[in-house]
Amino acid sequence: MKRAIAKILNYGFVRIVGKERMKKIIPTLAGLSDIDLMTLAYNSMGILKFGNEFESGEHFFVSKVLKDYLKAPAPVLFDVGANIGKYAQMLSREFPEAKIFSFEPNRNTFEILKQNIKQKAECVNAGLGSEPKTGKIYTYAESVTSSHASVYSDVFKVFHGADKIVDIDFEMITIDAFCAQKGIKEIDLLKIDTEGNELEVLKGSRRMLSEDRIKILQFEFGECDVFSRVFLRDFYEMLPNYRIYRLDSKSLIPLFEYNSANEIFRFQNFVAINRKLADR
Repeated sequence: MKRAIAKILNYGFVRIVGKERMKKIIPTLAGLSDIDLMTLAYNSMGILKFGNEFESGEHFFVSKVLKDYLKAPAPVLFDVGANIGKYAQMLSREFPEAKIFSFEPNRNTFEILKQNIKQKAECVNAGLGSEPKTGKIYTYAESVTSSHASVYSDVFKVFHGADKIVDIDFEMITIDAFCAQKGIKEIDLLKIDTEGNELEVLKGSRRMLSEDRIKILQFEFGECDVFSRVFLRDFYEMLPNYRIYRLDSKSLIPLFEYNSANEIFRFQNFVAINRKLADR
């Protein structure tokens, strides 16, 4: 009702003032109020919302969306790029019987992760990618447990403007191989936060994806993908059997078919729901 009333009032105001005049007035008012119209527009689309789990929509996603879709008493939940375990803790609160696997390649962060989530998840000191190998992950020299850690050094040198970075050796495995080893038949949630390496993680789960064995995904897309040379279209091509949404603070914004207008390299979270589950 409130939204409908606001829409009517807004329509009346535009009719009185005039649409073209409004276009001139809005930038002037924004300038006087020190409001960044671009950021405001992005925020209205669920973009650049990273202050906390409530602003980003992750709390809404876990407590509402996942609760609506996942009915199994003990769902299998993958937290890829677990950092110190905040996301895993949120999953554990909402799904106390869940089998949670937390993957963290940075050995410094991994020790904190183990302490933080203790018996709530199985912690794996490895990164996930398209093939098994060893690699290097980069982070701030003065903050080796930063959540910004990435396999792309330019994320720090160019995007974050870091003066000093360090590299840490780690083991990379694939989701398909891990699931085969553990006898995991289905993943209820695959959450990926790997600072630009999200697509490579998906490439390592081709078998599970092609056989519709992953129900729901949450993944980041934004500035880091500039350095990994990845487009949103690449995710659409990897996820043909999924309906894709942008995650807002308290809603899912459906994006439907691929549109190049959504190639926005600013921080945002996407949710992909298997069509068989979404269409129920």
